[in-house]
Amino acid sequence: MGISHVAYRMFKGKGIYNFLLKTLSWLDPYLMYSGFNIPLRRYVATLILITLITFSASLPLTYILHTLFFETSVVFNLAASIILSLMVSAIILSLFVYIPVFKAKSRLELLETRLPYIVSYMTILSYAGRNVESIIAKLTEKGKLFGIEEPATRMLRKIFILGQDTAKMLMDEARKNPSIVYSSLLESLAGIVETGKGLSEFLESEFMNLLRSREAKIKEAMNSMTVLMEIFISLVIVLPLVLTIMLSIMASLGTVALPIDPLLLLFLMYFIIAPSIATMIVLMIDSLISKISG
Repeated sequence: MGISHVAYRMFKGKGIYNFLLKTLSWLDPYLMYSGFNIPLRRYVATLILITLITFSASLPLTYILHTLFFETSVVFNLAASIILSLMVSAIILSLFVYIPVFKAKSRLELLETRLPYIVSYMTILSYAGRNVESIIAKLTEKGKLFGIEEPATRMLRKIFILGQDTAKMLMDEARKNPSIVYSSLLESLAGIVETGKGLSEFLESEFMNLLRSREAKIKEAMNSMTVLMEIFISLVIVLPLVLTIMLSIMASLGTVALPIDPLLLLFLMYFIIAPSIATMIVLMIDSLISKISG
């Protein structure tokens, strides 16, 4: 019996549970595509349990810290501890709400970068005479190669095990998917299934559109990286050198125009500010590359 099951049995039907379940209903598709194999109702109950545990653990700890480090009254210490514990609990709650969103968006961005390869494979299968159901089955078989194994398996299960209509299943998947590009592809496939014609032509056209979109993204990323490299050179290389020259001239003239020691300022620039800026720019470049490389 997992923690989610225990939490669900504890809070099912409670007012705070019903309120959060209604408020966080938008989280359901992100849970599905984040890889968390847990229903929304159990995830919400787990959030409540974790938040209560966090508050219960942080309240006595913060009260002890206030008592040790601040010579204030008991009432003030208790009030401050409650406020701080509520803030910590809110942070933990927000973190656990955001984790599925972050994971789902990361996985969907990776899926979007692989869509040209997926659609090209589907195009080849369609020209070989396979229908949509057969293509989905083949994607399930080769899913690890394209990174679409889990969505394809889920769609195949709904068709052949649950007996859902293929067009309706594709529309349901499209509505629940946070990715606009992938949702558009599924909706178009649903329309093709209903009409029964033009599958190969549509997939070929979609493949060419995805290639053009990928080309535009690569050009945009290259332009952004050019700007970032100019910023890197200006702030990490040129600025420290200019600052060193300026401070050297000021020191030779014997003037004191700064409220801070020049040596301390140089230390901050070379060992804290410049490395921090360089790290941020490198992370931004890595993020741009990951969006187009997959």
